[in-house]
Amino acid sequence: MEFVQKHLKLILILAAIIVLLVFASGGVSGAITEKDFVGKWVSSRSATPIHLYANGEWEIKADGGAAMQYGVWQIKGRQIIWSDMHRGNLEHDPDPVVYVKPNEFQVVEQDGSITTFTRLE
Repeated sequence: MEFVQKHLKLILILAAIIVLLVFASGGVSGAITEKDFVGKWVSSRSATPIHLYANGEWEIKADGGAAMQYGVWQIKGRQIIWSDMHRGNLEHDPDPVVYVKPNEFQVVEQDGSITTFTRLE
């Protein structure tokens, strides 16, 4: 038990890698394209919808329609790369895509957690 407590972070990282490899081996087949992601989505991390536009822009809108967050996104290989300005710096967040279905997709976040996006429109 002491070994597990001492190495919990490493164990969690290895578990996330294993999950990623298992999902990736059977989850995403063939090429994925931007067309697979265009639409209005809600994620398992936020109740506020995110809009992914065909021109490569994304935004999270408040109920009144005002943009709360926005940036650009792109697909490179089997990753979706989110980019936005944060404190005056352009930041990129590449997330491996676990799988893509017509009404759902999953990505692996930088911390190893899985986020599920469900299509609203």
